[in-house]
Amino acid sequence: MRFCLWMGLAWLSISTWANPIEWQTYKQQDDITVSYKKHETGIIEINASVLVKNAKASDFMALLSDTDNAANWLENVKSVTLMERLSPSETLVYTHFNSPWPVSDRDLVSYSCYHALDEHKTELQIKSQPYAKAEVAGLVRIKDLTAYWRLEQQQSNLLVSHQAYADPSGSIPHWLSNKVSLKSVYKTLQALREQLTNNQFSRANTRSIPGTCQPLN
Repeated sequence: MRFCLWMGLAWLSISTWANPIEWQTYKQQDDITVSYKKHETGIIEINASVLVKNAKASDFMALLSDTDNAANWLENVKSVTLMERLSPSETLVYTHFNSPWPVSDRDLVSYSCYHALDEHKTELQIKSQPYAKAEVAGLVRIKDLTAYWRLEQQQSNLLVSHQAYADPSGSIPHWLSNKVSLKSVYKTLQALREQLTNNQFSRANTRSIPGTCQPLN
């Protein structure tokens, strides 16, 4: 009996380990998909994608490098500033996020590295670096963020995938930040596709090229 009970518990443990929390679909419409899964912290991780016709990875990287244009497609972003280009594939970036009253605005200092996954796929890794810049009065610093933008060339089309986990910090309830995050990602992907489709960005800025990246912890 004890052996059977132990085997049952062992199977349950292995089954739970082998079947982690599954992604749940928030919205799937017009070649845009946004999914999420909730962590023990109560904060959600988001996985999203959009298919952009007649676009290339270099187009997306040019859009990302056009920081003056960032507020036109990144939802709830007030401004993006390139702090330092560490190498042809690495940057340090400062982002100021708008928040609805009475929630305080947030800011983020992030390190990013662009690298190739295979012949048709590249990835921009992003990790928060909260102590690379002094905190700004009146803003809440986002200290825990890990994300990526993955770019897959599918003949003449570009599949843009985005995955992110971020603790908004401060006293904002998780249910509210989760709700805002889901809506923001969907609107961002809509605007991203419009920017790329209509060429509504500058190509004059230096953009990252694939290099070597260390795994983000």
